[in-house]
Formats: sequence, structure tokens, C-alpha cells
Amino acid sequence: MIGGTTCGSTGWEISVPIWQFVIVVVHIFSAIIWIGGSIFLALVMVPVARGMEPPAMGMLFLRRAAIRFRGIAWVLLTLLVLSGAAALESRGIGFDRFNDSEFWSTEIGTALAIKFVLVGALLVISGVHDFVLGPRVSDLMQQVKRGEQAPASTVAARKRLVMLARFNLLIAIAAAVVGIMLVRGVPG
Repeated sequence: MIGGTTCGSTGWEISVPIWQFVIVVVHIFSAIIWIGGSIFLALVMVPVARGMEPPAMGMLFLRRAAIRFRGIAWVLLTLLVLSGAAALESRGIGFDRFNDSEFWSTEIGTALAIKFVLVGALLVISGVHDFVLGPRVSDLMQQVKRGEQAPASTVAARKRLVMLARFNLLIAIAAAVVGIMLVRGVPG
């Protein structure tokens, strides 16, 4: 057990099995690193890469960073799914509850359904971004010669890829907010 001590004058006692604590720590830090890394790529790496000459060099720089982060990101997404399932189980929400129609009409069931949809969308969009569109746009950008403008179709494809990544980041943030609601309750 961690704790078992009383916190201040509130009388609130902390008592959590160590394995539950580890699951929560893995889940929270996986989310922090994945979301933080995505924000870093969007706010720092992409603007730096855009300003590089020739454009193909910027794209190569970004592609190398993105490929490096992609491996880390998929490990983190796997940890999020596994630790999320373990956290639910530790709170008494096992797979057996998923067949209970009454469960899905509760506040926590509704929040969990929304979280599942968000995580599913996040995984699909991440896969399309990382393994289909990202490599395709990278290949197009590498064909642009020094001093030349990228063709309009290539610029449009790159913009769509960036918008998809930003949309996916918003989904990740929404999933994190719904996760907080699962633990702390729905505001209102």
C-alpha cells in the first residue's frame, strides 16, 4: 500500500495498492509524453522545417524527427490502451460490464463510450498519418529541387497532413479530458 496516512485537517486518507498506482502513473505519463511530443512537433519542428532551404532538406529533417517520434508514439499509444484497460479493471469496470446495457446509460458508461470512440479515432488517424499520408507527402517533398517551389498539389497534400495531425492532437486532448471525467466525475 502507498500511504494510509491522513492528509491535513481534511481527514482524507490515501490508500492505493501499489499496482494501481503504477498503472495510473504509466497511463498519465504516456499521455503527457505523447501529447507533449505531438505539440512539440506541431509548434517547433514543423515551423523550423518549413524555413529550411532547400525545402527537401526541411522535409528530410522533419521526416527523421517524425520517424524517431513515431516509434516512441506507438509504444506510448500501446501503453495507454493497456494501462487504460487495466485501470478500468482495477476500478471494477471489466469487460463483463460492456455487455450490460444499463452500464452504458450511466454517466461513467457514457463517458467511457465517448472515450472509446475518441481513442479508436485517434488510433486510426495516427495510423493513416504515420504509415500512409506522412511517407507519401515526404516522398513528394523530397522531389522538390533546391530553389524551386513545390507543386501546388504537393503543398496542398502537406497542408492536409498537417491539418490531420492537428485534428488528431485535438482528439487526444479531448480523450484526456474525458479520462479526467472518468476519474473525477462529469462537471455540472
